[in-house]
Amino acid sequence: MGQSEEAITLKIIIIGMVVIFLLSLSVIVFFIIYQRRLLAQQKKHQKAESDYQKELLKTSIQSQEEERSRIAKELHDDVGAMLTTTKLYIGQISSELSPDELSMISEKISGFFDDMIHSVRSISKDLRPVVLEKLGFTEAIDSLVQTVRDSGKIKISFVNNTTDSIAKTKELNLYRIIQELITNTLKHAEASKIKIEMKNLNKILIIVYEDDGKGLNQEQLQYRKGLGLKNIESRLSVLSGSIDFLEKKSGMKVELKIP
Repeated sequence: MGQSEEAITLKIIIIGMVVIFLLSLSVIVFFIIYQRRLLAQQKKHQKAESDYQKELLKTSIQSQEEERSRIAKELHDDVGAMLTTTKLYIGQISSELSPDELSMISEKISGFFDDMIHSVRSISKDLRPVVLEKLGFTEAIDSLVQTVRDSGKIKISFVNNTTDSIAKTKELNLYRIIQELITNTLKHAEASKIKIEMKNLNKILIIVYEDDGKGLNQEQLQYRKGLGLKNIESRLSVLSGSIDFLEKKSGMKVELKIP
């Protein structure tokens, strides 16, 4: 009887050890599978992030090329045409011309030079707004907001609660980002109001932009296919900044953070 009890005890111990072994093996297998899935998910996320960064770079290059093409076209069509015409008028000058004819040609040439100066200044202003160069970032935004307000198309407000100055190297990209946001609202949002607020928090510049338009749909937020949004994120990547889309019942509200 004692031997039978010892045999049963031995069987129970063996069964227990087998169960513990199987449980341990299951835990190890589960851990390995989980780690593989986690690694695969991380690789997938890294690839998506890498693809998106490539897309941002592509958008940045595309935007730069479009800007260069536009400037080249303006120089060719406006300045180039006026230079060619001016050259033709200069070629007509000779000692045989009467004083009245010389005076007329001189006035024409002077007029072409005035137009060329105006065109070059206009192109230069597009590249870097004069108010941004002379007065600084907040004044340039004030001027931009006032221009939109004067159009009478939409109500717009700008509140500046910043205490720290903005680095000169960051001003143009920040200006273009706000300009892009306003342009997108005017073109696509069907909004009646825009509000822009700037403030500082722990050496970080925070810009909150919102409108009461139709907002962005989930597909635009998820895949970020809009060229305007890509341009904004491309400029933010240069500034080491970020953009967050805040919840809002109607319209769009974004928060930009720039160190």
